Amino acid sequence: MRVDVIDGFDTLVQLRSNWDAVYAADPEAQYFMSWPWIAGWFKRLRYQWLVLAAREDDSSDYVGFFPLQLRTERARDGAFHNELRTGGGYFAGYSGFLCNPDVQDDVIVAFAETVKQQNWAKLHLENIFMSPRRLNGFLSEFSAPAFLTGKVRRPDDGDGVDHDIFVYVNLPGDWEEFLNGRLGAATRKTARRTLRAIDDAAEYRVTDVTAATLERDLRILLQFWENQWGAKLAARYHPGLPKAMINNFRNMLRCAFEDDALYLPVLWQGENPIGVQATLIDRKNRSLIGMLNGRDLSIRKPAPGFALHLYSIRWAIENGFAVYDLQTGDFAYKYDFGGLERKVECLLVNTATRRNLRDSLERRSLPVVLARAKALHQAGDLDGAVRACRQILSADRSHSGARQLLEQLDAARRALLPQTLSVAARLHQAGSLAEAEKIYREILDVEPRHFDVRYLLGVIFLQQRRYGEAEQQINQAIEIRPDVPGGHYNRGLALAKLDRIEDALASLDNCIELEPSHSQALALRAALVRSPQPAASLTR
Repeated sequence: MRVDVIDGFDTLVQLRSNWDAVYAADPEAQYFMSWPWIAGWFKRLRYQWLVLAAREDDSSDYVGFFPLQLRTERARDGAFHNELRTGGGYFAGYSGFLCNPDVQDDVIVAFAETVKQQNWAKLHLENIFMSPRRLNGFLSEFSAPAFLTGKVRRPDDGDGVDHDIFVYVNLPGDWEEFLNGRLGAATRKTARRTLRAIDDAAEYRVTDVTAATLERDLRILLQFWENQWGAKLAARYHPGLPKAMINNFRNMLRCAFEDDALYLPVLWQGENPIGVQATLIDRKNRSLIGMLNGRDLSIRKPAPGFALHLYSIRWAIENGFAVYDLQTGDFAYKYDFGGLERKVECLLVNTATRRNLRDSLERRSLPVVLARAKALHQAGDLDGAVRACRQILSADRSHSGARQLLEQLDAARRALLPQTLSVAARLHQAGSLAEAEKIYREILDVEPRHFDVRYLLGVIFLQQRRYGEAEQQINQAIEIRPDVPGGHYNRGLALAKLDRIEDALASLDNCIELEPSHSQALALRAALVRSPQPAASLTR
C-alpha cells in the first residue's frame, strides 16, 4: 500500500471524483467526511492541513483518505512543536477516515505508518467515530512505550451535560407512527397543536432557505446564537471566540448550501423571525444532522426550538430519511423525541517524550515557525525568536530565512549586552540568584566568551553550593582571562569543596603568583596544607 501526502488545494480539487467514489463505497462514511465538507473547511482553514491518500501499488485510484490538520504550537518553555488533528473542523460531529472496506486493514496500517513518519508531539482524534475494528487497528500501531493514548475530557460547562453522549432518533416511515409511537401523550398533544399553528399560517409560518434568502437566514440564525451563547463563551474561553465561531459557522453552512446539503427552516411570528435551525443533509446515510439552532429567548409559546425540531422531523420522514441526529449532549429535551444514545469520544495520542518525533519540527511547518519568530522579534522577545530560528535550522540547516533572521537577532542582542548585564548584576547583588543566572545564561548564549558573565555565573554556583558547575564555569572564564587572580582563587575554592586538594592548591598558587598579597588565597592555601580534615569543612 502506498500513501501520498497531499497538502495543496488544487490537488484536492482534482481528487473530487476519486474521493466521492471511496465515500460511496465506505459503509462507515458520514457527511463530515464528504469531499464538500472537507474541502470547504480546508479552503478556509487558517492552519495548515494535509490529506493522506492511500492506494494499492498497482492502482492509479486511491482507496482511502485521511484528512488531518497540521498545527504549530508553542509550549510554556518557549519551544515550538507540531500537532496533528483529525480534519473536518471544530463543528464536525464525527471524524475519521475513508477507505474501501475490501482493503481497510491494509489501509489502516498504511495510514498509521505514514502518520508516524511525520514529526509531531500530539495526535488529536477528535469526535472519532468508526467501528471498533478500525479504531483498534489504528491505535494498535501507536503502542507504549513510544506512545501514550488516552481519553480527552471535554470542557465542563457546569450544566451537568455529558457531551460524549450523542443522541439520535430512528425515524419510522410515517409521521403519525412517529407521533403515536415515540411521543408521550402530553408531548404528542403539544406537538399537534404546534404544527397546526404553523400549517394554518395565520400567525406562524416557516420558510425554507433559497439562494435569495441564504444570507438573510444565516444572519438571523447567527444573531440568535450569539445572543444566547456569545457572552458566556467569551467569558469562559476568549473574548474573540464567539466571532471566530460565527465566521466558521457561516462559511461551513454556505458550503453545505452549495452542496444542496443544508436544511434551514426559519420560524416566523408575523414578520418577526423567532427561531432558525440549521441541519445538514446526509443523503448517503439517509440522515439529518443537527448542527446549529437559534431562537428568540423571549418567546415561550410555542417554543421555537421544539417547533422547529418537530417541523424538521416531519420533513425528514416525508422525504425518506431514517435518522434524525441531534448530536452532542444528553440534554433532556432530546429524549422527548425518542432519543437513543451513542458514545463519541475525543482521544489523544502523545509521544512518550512529549516532544516531536525525531526531535525535529515538521518541515511543512517551517514557514509558520519563521513567521512566528518574526512576530516574536517585533514584540521584543529576542530570546524566543532565537530559539525558534534554531529549531528551524535544526530541521533544515540550509534555511536561509531562519539564518538571516538569526544574524539580525544576534546583532540586536549584542547591542543590548551592557544593559542586560547591568540588570543581571543588580539581581545578583540583591540575592535573586535564579533570575540572575537566567540572564547570565542568555548573555552567554550571545557572547560565549564574555569573561565577566562566565565568571559571575561561576560565583552564583559557588553561592548555591553547586561546586562542580562552579569549577567548570570558572575554568572557562580562566581560559578567556588567565590574568585575573580572582578566577584562580574561586576555582581553587570550588576544587577544595570537591576535595580535589592538589588541584585546589595548584589553582591557589596561580592566584598568588599573579597577586602575592591575595589574603584569601593565602589563608585558604595554608588551611589546606596544615589540616588533615576534609577540605569542605575548612572552607565553610
